[in-house]
Amino acid sequence: MRRRLVLAGCGGMGRRHMRAYRTLEDFEPGRLELAAVVDREIKRAEFLAGEAEEILGTRPACFRSIDEAIAATPDLDVVDVVVAAAAHHVVVETATSAGLHVLCEKPMAPGVRACRAMQRAADRNGRVLSIAENYRRDPIARLLRAVLDAGGIGELRTVVDYAAGGGRGASAGGWQFKRFQGGSLLEAGVHNADLHLYFGGDIDKVHGQVRLREPLRYFRGEKVKPFHEHYSAEYPESEPADAPDVLLATYEYANGALGQWLYERAAQGPGFDRFTFWGSDGQVDMPGVRQGLPLKVFPGRSREALPDEEVLALAPDFGLDDRTSRFFGGERLARYDNDYSDVGSGADLKLIAIEMAELLDAIEGDGKVEVDAEVGLAAVALVMAAHESSEAGRPVTLQEVVDGSQSSYQDVADRELGLLS
Repeated sequence: MRRRLVLAGCGGMGRRHMRAYRTLEDFEPGRLELAAVVDREIKRAEFLAGEAEEILGTRPACFRSIDEAIAATPDLDVVDVVVAAAAHHVVVETATSAGLHVLCEKPMAPGVRACRAMQRAADRNGRVLSIAENYRRDPIARLLRAVLDAGGIGELRTVVDYAAGGGRGASAGGWQFKRFQGGSLLEAGVHNADLHLYFGGDIDKVHGQVRLREPLRYFRGEKVKPFHEHYSAEYPESEPADAPDVLLATYEYANGALGQWLYERAAQGPGFDRFTFWGSDGQVDMPGVRQGLPLKVFPGRSREALPDEEVLALAPDFGLDDRTSRFFGGERLARYDNDYSDVGSGADLKLIAIEMAELLDAIEGDGKVEVDAEVGLAAVALVMAAHESSEAGRPVTLQEVVDGSQSSYQDVADRELGLLS
């Protein structure tokens, strides 16, 4: 059955999602129709509609608001939410009340309270809410999870995730540096938070510090992020930032492992990335996702990484699901070719298409999705736990952030969003 969809948000991410619909059509024809696009800047909606006509074959109708799109477009089934995070709960409330199912980009919302509002709206209206968290879906991430689950490096003991860069630059608009939007640490760091939970399991306690190092962000001279060219001329020279841009946290997993997370969005110099897992019998270095690069697995104290076939042998039961196997070209992949030869190709677009296909399956089946509201909320809560710990001057449990009993840092933004009086 072909489902009619409205795309809410026509910035860079909206353009990526639209191309992913083409990817889905290539692999699973006839499942989706882009009927409408929404952006409060109508020029962006018109631009994306033009691209959609070229790429998908039909031109969707353009609207300034989700309310207008729903009122004017018959037989809608799904909304794909790619507006800025502070508007997610409003769009989801409106859409689910109108009977639409939802794919919502990460982060789920700027804080836990907004996540809960979205979850309640979906439950109240009996609609499926899926959060578009795609790092975990990468074939190499799936392999790493399988290696850890199979004991390929023994008992997991330590996780270290370091990423630094950015300097004073900004790109794709300044909204991601605003506290009421969740801040830059949440905007991109929620990917990492989800992976910490996906690979290591439940986290009990978080001790974090956050700081705002660069209160003024500069756009001019910075590289424009892919797909944002259609409005980059509107970027200001600079824009103030009020959300922290560096996070340093340690955490305790329920299984006894320890973790350390540095996320520095204001670092000078070339920066660096490292995501490493140490177990009782070895080490795994995870490459950047959506690139197709292999894991580096070091058994014992070896300085030589295992070849692909020996990495796969550590997880004899590993196998990608049928859809991912078809999209990426194999069931047991230790690496893949990230080919961008076609408008609908590339790992990024394939993973978005897989997320959408899963949502369509859920609508037609049991309503279950992998990254549901609880999973999406947990990743937001882990990022916010570092902020809450810093605000409170003490370690916090992840549970008290998840259940809302520790929310002092988030309360400021929630008041601005009208979620707290």
